[in-house]
Amino acid sequence: MKKLKIPTEKIGNFLREIAVIVIGVAITLSASYWIANKNAERDMDLYLNTIKMELEENISSLEEYKKNILQSSINYSNYLMSHEKKSLNLDSLIFYRNTTAFNNTPITVKANALDMLKASGNMRLVKDKEILRSLWESYAKLDELKRGFEGIQAMKMDEIKKFFYLNSLPDEELLKDPPMYDFHVNMFVPRVQQDLINYTLVFLKETKSMIE
Repeated sequence: MKKLKIPTEKIGNFLREIAVIVIGVAITLSASYWIANKNAERDMDLYLNTIKMELEENISSLEEYKKNILQSSINYSNYLMSHEKKSLNLDSLIFYRNTTAFNNTPITVKANALDMLKASGNMRLVKDKEILRSLWESYAKLDELKRGFEGIQAMKMDEIKKFFYLNSLPDEELLKDPPMYDFHVNMFVPRVQQDLINYTLVFLKETKSMIE
């Protein structure tokens, strides 16, 4: 029985064709992998840029709150603490009562950008793990701040209700029982709120700087 002889030239052509196919597949896979990585890097840049803008917005919101709302409460605390009750001025008390003492404006912070990143499943693609750690810490501090202020708001509302319940009296009586005296002097809550905001701002600004 004769052995089937395949010409060496045909074998060479076959091997070359196989090699071309293998190389083509390898190039295609490499290109696909490269494109996928580039798309992932582009998406990550978009996510991080969105987070940076949200951090900037939160920083601005907290600084505005501290300047336009909290500072007036601190001024009222300082005024009460710098005078004995008998030396308080009625006009000043009326001013603070109408503009500061009963202001219970809630604080506003956002965490949508980080939620979007977590939902995307791309958080593992953040190469700098220090940035990732800083992100978690910053948004954890934001959450703590929000919950802390919600608790303070509830406490202040109780004090406001108590004041109105006990003080349906003429303005002159404010000299004997200044609005929210315990809240602003004995508990000194506005200063605690300011410290909480300043502490949170340190984390937010550090994280924003790392992303930049």
